[in-house]
Amino acid sequence: MKIEFFRFNLFEVNTYAVYDETKECVIIDPGCYSQAERDFFLKILQEKGLKPVLIANTHCHSDHILGVNFLKEKFSIPFAANEKDKFLLENADKYASRWGWKISEPIKIDIECQEGTVLKFGNSELKCILTPGHTPGGMTIYAEKEKFMFTGDTIFKGTIGRTDLEGASYEDEMNSIRNKILRFDCAYEIFPGHGEPTSVSHETTENPFVEII
Repeated sequence: MKIEFFRFNLFEVNTYAVYDETKECVIIDPGCYSQAERDFFLKILQEKGLKPVLIANTHCHSDHILGVNFLKEKFSIPFAANEKDKFLLENADKYASRWGWKISEPIKIDIECQEGTVLKFGNSELKCILTPGHTPGGMTIYAEKEKFMFTGDTIFKGTIGRTDLEGASYEDEMNSIRNKILRFDCAYEIFPGHGEPTSVSHETTENPFVEII
């Protein structure tokens, strides 16, 4: 599998396109909002010959879902997320308006991911584990063979995600980090929702918020 990386909107959300030799791809956390961002995203997909077949979100804060309906309509593809973040989708326009964004149409979850859900595309698959804390429906999406994961806003390089937002829980977030994410093999690369990539190895030893018990 290969990964194309993008950074969109004023919150600099990391959006990823994951694909294999078939060129089918999964789009993770599409934050593209402006027409320029969307045009650029489509241009790269076309240049790479990629065919989106699925959108999957690590969580459903407004900055991570701005491109969902655009891509669903453009490619006629389903949207996968955890049902516990439905309240964020139901109020998406209200939250987005705080930052000058408009989400005019409701965003519907087509595939309700649970612990162990497998997302298949091309000759490959991504697996899901539930990692609540930053949001109640937070998920980590990972590639077992290739040893990389998408953690959304649960953990970043050297820090952790906010837990002062509606539905968030510091206790749940630290449990997700200590007992799920950082229990993966140290070789796993971490692709977060913002900022630079890191690894399980680095965060286990260098993240000041983390103490493995």
